[in-house]
Amino acid sequence: MQAFITNANYHFILKQAMNAFYGAQNTNDEGVKNALRFLCIDKAQAIFETLEPEQEQLIGEIFHIHSEEELAHFDERLQEFLLPFPIVTDATVKKLFPKAKKLKAPTLPDAEMERLVFLGWNDTGAQKKFIIAKHDGKLTGVQGSFTPVPKKGICAFCHQNERVGLFKADIKAKGNTDNFRAIGQYICADSLACSAHVQSTDRLDAFIRELKS
Repeated sequence: MQAFITNANYHFILKQAMNAFYGAQNTNDEGVKNALRFLCIDKAQAIFETLEPEQEQLIGEIFHIHSEEELAHFDERLQEFLLPFPIVTDATVKKLFPKAKKLKAPTLPDAEMERLVFLGWNDTGAQKKFIIAKHDGKLTGVQGSFTPVPKKGICAFCHQNERVGLFKADIKAKGNTDNFRAIGQYICADSLACSAHVQSTDRLDAFIRELKS
């Protein structure tokens, strides 16, 4: 079976497996336990447009998780079929951000980079944030100003309550190439931690699409 699980898919499927396992600890009713397991399996399978029988069977293993050891084994099984995030080099950064002189890619081990949902980093001196993500099948780079806020908030990308800031970029107004309008999202200041929690790229994709439209 070939790799078919993105890192965001992996986070979501593993979360459903944990919900099924730990949720089942709260009742002695086997019917309720099984209903919860099937619900979690359905949710995990629904994030894919189509699945091969072997892929369905892999996700269906959630039903048979009855111990911490089996949960850990399921985690390992999922990791065998991950689609790695591309390795980003300085050449990649130069291509995606041609106007940002002397910009370098963050230094990460390849194994850590392959597990990213997106790559993001801050230029605190310039108060900017740079993001590289897969969008419409290819790597895409977006940049904008980043202004931290003094208290925690809900991140638009990972939906966690974390230290956030306003990531804002200017785009050309439709129908007028001389005017610009700003769009922004409150997102995590720590992009690596954010990426590790993203279970769906829908909001990230929508934001990039609007920036690139």
